[in-house]
Order: sequence, then structure tokens, then C-alpha cells
Amino acid sequence: MKREYSIPLAVGLIIAFAGTVLMLILLAIDYVGPGSVKNDNLMYGGTILFIFLYIFLLVGLYVVLLKIKKLNQDSLTFLQAIRSGMYTSLSTALFSVIFTIVFYEFIYPDYGLEMAKVVSDKLESASAGPEEVAEKIAEQTKYYSTGVQAQFSFVGNLITGMAFSVLLGLFLKTRKGDVMTK
Repeated sequence: MKREYSIPLAVGLIIAFAGTVLMLILLAIDYVGPGSVKNDNLMYGGTILFIFLYIFLLVGLYVVLLKIKKLNQDSLTFLQAIRSGMYTSLSTALFSVIFTIVFYEFIYPDYGLEMAKVVSDKLESASAGPEEVAEKIAEQTKYYSTGVQAQFSFVGNLITGMAFSVLLGLFLKTRKGDVMTK
């Protein structure tokens, strides 16, 4: 496999794996998941998770573009940056979907049900009406379904990765003067 494809593929796997490990750590310390709702930590855990997912993606894309530039004798066109960023973003998105499916279907298949239960308990203790509780449970059950989470993971990684690729490509592309001095 050509290195221009294998590097983005490998880095995409690493980015998706790092995000999954972070999710599991936050779950273990009750910063995401049912325990975080009980302890009112979900907002903090969700913020930590999303910020770090963006950082993982940005750093991964930066590493890929630097490696591709090095493979091309310190030359990187904007189109090469976009293409490499697209491969990295796509591989990150696909691996994230795979890890999301594994998490929701095999590691923690009751995640959605437990989230709905803890939200229900919270609402009932706050004297919410039965209609409001039923509506919120339906919303939470749908939101934490494997399909919805996989879609969010795929689209989020793909769109964010492409946006980061454009920005990094603008900064890392080889300038015309840089090419002439070689």
C-alpha cells in the first residue's frame, strides 16, 4: 500500500482509538454515562470529551500532513493536503463508527437503557409530569442508540477533519518561494 494512503489510514485508526479510550476513561470516572447524570458531571465530561476529540483529530492531521510533506522532499501542495486530510478524516470516521458499534453493542449494550433510566429518575425526583418524563426518555433512548451515535461519530469526524485539513493545508503547503530555493 502506498504510504500516502497507509499513513492517513494508520493515523485515523490511532485517532479513533484514542477517542474511544478517552470515552472509556471518562465513563469509568463517571464523567460520561449514567453515573455522570447522577453526579451532575455530564456537562463537564461531554465538554472534555469533545475538546479532546478535536485535539486528537487536529494533531493527527498535522502529523499526517508533515509526514506526507516529508515523503515528498519537503513539498506539499494544497491539493495534497486536502487529499491526505480527506483520507485521514474518512479513516478516522470509519474507525470511530466501528468502535462506536463495538461499544454500544458489545461492551456496554445497556448504555442507552441505563441513560434513559437515570434521566427518568432525575426528572421524577424533580417532580416532572409523566408526559415530560416519557418524552425525555424517548428522546434519550433515540439519542443514545447505536445508529444515531454512529452517525454523529461519522459526520462529526468527517466534517471537522475536512475543515481542519483546509486550515492546516493553508499553513503547511509549500510556498512558491520555498520550491524555488530547493
